Amino acid sequence: MSDAKLLVCIIEKEEKLEEVLEGLVEIGITGASILDVRGMFEFLADEIPIFAGFRNLIEDKNPTNKMIISVIKDDNLLKEAMDTIEEIYGSFSNPNTGIMFSLNIGNLRGLKL
Repeated sequence: MSDAKLLVCIIEKEEKLEEVLEGLVEIGITGASILDVRGMFEFLADEIPIFAGFRNLIEDKNPTNKMIISVIKDDNLLKEAMDTIEEIYGSFSNPNTGIMFSLNIGNLRGLKL
């Protein structure tokens, strides 16, 4: 059993992505994956003809968001990582910001922490 956590952070505006990644490196997190992701509303507006009229309702014309995922070795570093992201990016309690959460990792292979 591992104490490791999976940090998942989806941000809707990627202007500060590089600064967020630099902040994570500064606290000792040197591995993360960055993925392009689309929200369900954007997908429906772009791909399903009946919802195409809703495209004008979407404030941000950027069709993709960024997802940062990283395996974090313990709760202390996880809290520091989440605090660092919010310090740089801003509070996730604000609307149209994104979402950030963590999951416990039971078993882990292929990565030494």
